[in-house]
Amino acid sequence: MKHKFLSSFLCLALTATALTGCGKGSEEPKSTPTPAPTKAPSTDDNKNNMEDEKTPDATKEPDGQENETNNNVPQGEPTVIKWGHNWIPEIDTNYRDPVTGESSLSPESMQARLYAEQQVLEKYNCVIQFVQYPSDVTEIILQSVLANDPVADIVRITNGSQGQILSQNVLQPLDDYASLFEDEDDEWIYWGKVYGHNYFLNNVMRFGANDLLCYNIGMLNKVETLKVDGKTKYPADYFAEGTWTWSVFEDYLQKVNDYFKQEWDGYYAYQTDYRAATLQAIYANGGEVYGDNGLGISSDQTKEAVAFIDRMIQKGLVFSENQYNNNADVVGVMDTWRFQWGHTAFVNLPQWLAGDMVGQFADRGDAMGVVPFPRPDSMAADDPAYRQLNDATDCYAVPKGLSPEKTELVVKVFKEYTQSYYKKLANSDKAMDFLRSDSTVRNEAVRLNLDITNEEYGENILNAFRYLVTGDNAYVNDYSKNAGIYEYWSHDILGYSYYGIEGSPKYSVQVEARKGIIDDLMSNYQAALSGTEINDNVKPKFEKLAGDTLTFPAGTDPNTVDWASYMKASDNIDGELNMANAAVDFSGVDFNAVGKYDGKVVYSIKDASDNEGTATLNIIVYNGNNTTPPTLVLKSEYRTVGLDEDVSSINWKDDFVEQATDADGLDIKNNITPDLSELDTTTPGEYNVEITLKDYAGNETKEVIVITVEKK
Repeated sequence: MKHKFLSSFLCLALTATALTGCGKGSEEPKSTPTPAPTKAPSTDDNKNNMEDEKTPDATKEPDGQENETNNNVPQGEPTVIKWGHNWIPEIDTNYRDPVTGESSLSPESMQARLYAEQQVLEKYNCVIQFVQYPSDVTEIILQSVLANDPVADIVRITNGSQGQILSQNVLQPLDDYASLFEDEDDEWIYWGKVYGHNYFLNNVMRFGANDLLCYNIGMLNKVETLKVDGKTKYPADYFAEGTWTWSVFEDYLQKVNDYFKQEWDGYYAYQTDYRAATLQAIYANGGEVYGDNGLGISSDQTKEAVAFIDRMIQKGLVFSENQYNNNADVVGVMDTWRFQWGHTAFVNLPQWLAGDMVGQFADRGDAMGVVPFPRPDSMAADDPAYRQLNDATDCYAVPKGLSPEKTELVVKVFKEYTQSYYKKLANSDKAMDFLRSDSTVRNEAVRLNLDITNEEYGENILNAFRYLVTGDNAYVNDYSKNAGIYEYWSHDILGYSYYGIEGSPKYSVQVEARKGIIDDLMSNYQAALSGTEINDNVKPKFEKLAGDTLTFPAGTDPNTVDWASYMKASDNIDGELNMANAAVDFSGVDFNAVGKYDGKVVYSIKDASDNEGTATLNIIVYNGNNTTPPTLVLKSEYRTVGLDEDVSSINWKDDFVEQATDADGLDIKNNITPDLSELDTTTPGEYNVEITLKDYAGNETKEVIVITVEKK
């Protein structure tokens, strides 16, 4: 199948990974690494395990739901529906840990998933076969569709990869199946339009906003100015009385900031990722980035919300953990450690991280509260424009290559499985009852470590959380990541305007100046999606053959270096690439001056679709004529070695060596070699270990250290 390339700018924008940390909203942290590919069970194995492993009532209908026979179910051998996933342990009832032999599913989830599988079998004569992606999702779907053999019938698309995969034109529009999702009980499964079409499905009921606005109750109790009639008035209390607005929040943060800046350094009123706070403010003000009404980055509501967050950033009330690169770049970080350890009063907390807070909060006798993001002062509490944001993260889609009949069956099976799973969890004939039942709300609040049992403030926290979960206008989806515009908008427009990068003006000016780039980006998407050709937008990848750092004596002529021997490149479609076509830029290295040049040798190569991949190497230039032995300084105190400790895991350079430099001051700690011939970690005692340090010119220094092996 012929494939084409998009503009180089589009490829650059689309291959950038999400700036946030892990994806949110599914059953496990998105930072969980993808395991080695797991062999999916055969159809027969699937059926056998469903019978062998289910709990006795796994297929029993939830209360109020009759198990009627569907006379339209196809007869004969069941149809296999392949379900692609980046981490099947979170969903596959057949998966067992290769070491422990245990399932990763909780008993409740196992029972509900077995029930969902049974409903799919009974109603559609289909069995689901979960397929572990053998490689990155941005590559495997493209590769398989180009080969006319889709990796799966329904594919999970992980957060941060939606835009790149969409632009590959490998996904089917699902507009024709809108009628399957018209009921309130299933409309949440069918996500909104992107570029005029419905591409994405959802299978996770989210409990309010992905990044909940949480607060540390213990910290707030220290601030006397927050007290009314001798008692701390918490954010959920303001929300309960309908006065939780931007000005109240700003005044609240100011009081917190004034107190902690006087008492302790390094404490903050509100630490967050600037993008998370901004998105929440935009949707609370009735604006949108890319929502159900399309692009809204330059609307009055969006500009007002950005100005509100900007004001709080400039006043020091909102702190975003940003990384600067020569004052020319800004990257948001959802770093929650300060909240975890009681160093910030407010945070936008990803739900999957909330459980990590339990131990530290409990050890301090501390507690956590939650509140919806406040609304602007001009907006009434019951205004339908007051909404909480649900960042549309992990989702599902149907790849191209399936027949219309198979596609319709896949969509129906996905809907049936997803609904049945939540019906079973809710023990109801309505999936939405799982989200709305009082017991579910309470259990989820407890799981998120919210202090809902406190007699003074617990009920208001619970009601605030209930609003987030069940309120009619509680939360809406933002599709900017799915549309592929989030990275540029949040970085070059929003981030630059907040922090004045490259002399950037404020957002209201910056967005108008750069909106044309967003428009061009969206036009490229629309052009790609309107055609029939598959678009390869995956960059080639490099593999370093000699490590990250190369060493050369001063005076080396870089033009005589065989740079191709240090790197190889491959492409997901074209395979291994000819390194003779690679360009190597070493102009950033002065090969006549001793020193370390990190990332100054840059490789670049293009694939057949004109996608360009890059990689860098570090260079050390040393004095080849040096004859002075290097300097080796051992630590004055160093650790003991544990009985039976694996010596190969000992960090000799950091645990035992204070300094290791050559005559020119180059750090050569990586060049130490320990002689372990006398060391016996199976027997307690003292042992000599000779440390040899060799510089790049071949000069050596040796020192002997006495290692104590003891039982710990």
